[in-house]
Amino acid sequence: MKINNRFLSVLFKTLISTVAVWGILIQCGAFEGVIRWSVFNYYTLLSNVLCALYFAAAAIREKIGRDTLLPSLKGAVVLAIAVTGLVYHFMLSGSFEMQGTMAVSNILLHYVVPVMAVTDWLLFDTKGRYSWKHPLFWVLPPVVYFLWAAVRVAGGATLGYGGNRYPYPFLDADTLGWGRVMINVSVLLLFFIVLGYVFYAIDRVLAHCARKTIENAANKQMLKKETED
Repeated sequence: MKINNRFLSVLFKTLISTVAVWGILIQCGAFEGVIRWSVFNYYTLLSNVLCALYFAAAAIREKIGRDTLLPSLKGAVVLAIAVTGLVYHFMLSGSFEMQGTMAVSNILLHYVVPVMAVTDWLLFDTKGRYSWKHPLFWVLPPVVYFLWAAVRVAGGATLGYGGNRYPYPFLDADTLGWGRVMINVSVLLLFFIVLGYVFYAIDRVLAHCARKTIENAANKQMLKKETED
């Protein structure tokens, strides 16, 4: 059920943006006096940048009394960051280790921000604004990312750590071959679309529940008025 509390909504969105920015700054080395621009080759960082920008703007909008900022865009942002967390947890979490502040950043960007973003959508958004077409548009961020990475590497760029040309093992055409990479990308995009429709289904169910609650409250009020009369 939606929480109709503007203060809590603004506070929660501000926290999401703050946590994302904190994790990003740690990852790129800002607290060490250097900037590692190469970290922005990763979908994780880009999806968190998107979250930081969107939720900061959304907090400002709600602070001045407006409703959810571009609901369809929010769906894309929340889905993008949810996939960041899920892909990391199930596909990448055991492939490398981080220590100290980098480990903290890893948790913030892959777990805390995704969970907070989905929670914000569940608790503070008016439901029933999505159509069945929206999940097909929400898949655009990863599609653009995959194309961008492929073009950059084809142009001679090295996007991964340790001299690896590709930013993620499942995109490494040098090791896997393009056939396997295309299968990996297709499976991920299919997963992205399916997850988008899960979000859409949840949105529809919650919208229905909200309407029933309003109808029941109205009926009770009418019955009470008739009884008093």
